[in-house]
Amino acid sequence: MERGEVWLVSLDPTAGHEQSGKRPVLIVSPAAFNQITRLPVVLPITTGGNFARTAGFAVSLDGVGTKTTGVIRCDQPRTIDMAARHGKRLERLPDGIINDVLARLATILS
Repeated sequence: MERGEVWLVSLDPTAGHEQSGKRPVLIVSPAAFNQITRLPVVLPITTGGNFARTAGFAVSLDGVGTKTTGVIRCDQPRTIDMAARHGKRLERLPDGIINDVLARLATILS
């Protein structure tokens, strides 16, 4: 599991406004962290996300040439057990998208 990879996973159970259901997620934690903990930090990818879009917390995948479509919700990071959730690797995103995501995430967390 490496930063920049998209995996398909079920995020259930959830509560409140958390993204739920089976969906793609982007791994944002570094490979060394993921290897040690086996608990990557991920961001959900959705076709909705209107709040995140208007608030500037989303990175669009439209027109970037990936199989995965929608927006990456930088406002909803979470740590998950990929093995327990039976995650499946889908693809790796372009470096430009990953850098944009990390910059937005840094703004939220700093």
